[in-house]
Amino acid sequence: MAEKVSVVKCDSYDEELVLEKVREALDLIGFKIKQGSKVLLKPNVLSAKSPDEAITTHPALVNAICFILKEKKCKISIGDSSGIGIEGTREAFKKTGIEGIAKRYNAEIIPFEESKIVYKKINGKILKGIHISKSLLDADFIINMPKLKTHALVGYTGAVKNMFGIIPGGKKSYYHKICGNQTAFADLLVDIYNCRIPDLNIMDGIIGMEGNGPAAGKIKKTGIIIASKSGIALDFVAAKIIGFKTEDILTNKALVKRNLKPEIEVVGEKNIKIKYEQPIKTIRKVPGFMLKIFYSLVNPEIKVNKKKCKKCLVCLKACPVKAISLINNKIKINRKKCILCYCCHELCPEKAIIIWKSSIARFITSLKNWVKKVIK
Repeated sequence: MAEKVSVVKCDSYDEELVLEKVREALDLIGFKIKQGSKVLLKPNVLSAKSPDEAITTHPALVNAICFILKEKKCKISIGDSSGIGIEGTREAFKKTGIEGIAKRYNAEIIPFEESKIVYKKINGKILKGIHISKSLLDADFIINMPKLKTHALVGYTGAVKNMFGIIPGGKKSYYHKICGNQTAFADLLVDIYNCRIPDLNIMDGIIGMEGNGPAAGKIKKTGIIIASKSGIALDFVAAKIIGFKTEDILTNKALVKRNLKPEIEVVGEKNIKIKYEQPIKTIRKVPGFMLKIFYSLVNPEIKVNKKKCKKCLVCLKACPVKAISLINNKIKINRKKCILCYCCHELCPEKAIIIWKSSIARFITSLKNWVKKVIK
């Protein structure tokens, strides 16, 4: 049986309009929930940013879901783990406006770092066990609420990638380190998603992010809400809408290889296309004798914008391989140690970490621009 994915147009974050459109999206997929259920919402609360920066799930969608759940007398909690630990998560809930929504509906805010952590055995490709918040296992129903964004490491962040936020605090950096490359990391993300599959997925695609997301890309007005009981089906539909192929998104590629892509039926709007700019790509697998030369020429380089950098040291603390240091009051990145996990880029509150195109990429871009001028 095909998994239904609803696509509904919504051109603003007006709370009444969003509530109407969320209801429509849920009705199209036949959403039902048992009265009085214990429901955990998992939005994207990456960092302490205001909603208009398009980095986190907008509070208007959280409000709509809470309103609908309260009609069913559900007990609501809202949980996530930002990349900066307990204080960072609590500040993120506050700055994003989600804490205010939680108070409105008497919902509990749960930074996963400070909740009870339990070990769960899983049969993953990368992981055989995982430490997660007990609140995830106690919930009757989990609603995954990703933000439509590109992602410098795996191409795109949607329903599957959003569940990486169930990993508490610094453990996320550890997982980046043990994977060592983006292909393995994509498989790890699939493992984590499958350890507690969400019961409902609803994506904030009203305003998304393109380019070098998930925190330093370009804001992109997209005007859609996407919903599905299957987060995997949702990701494939969202990818098609923004013009990405399966190979552009490593989590989707991993899902196909593991035969986890379901049959999909799109309901609602069926012909929406909004082309997104892709992030700069990284190449990992190279013959050993060519590795050093190829790596330096082809792969991106992480640089620091000295004018923007305020030396808050978030990047230094986030780096899983300790490739970042503060020397003579300047942030330095050791490229030999750097594994291009982009944690620093993702978490920098000032957008001071830059993904710089490789020498070859810059040459090709210059060549293309020159050819265009000649043709004109």
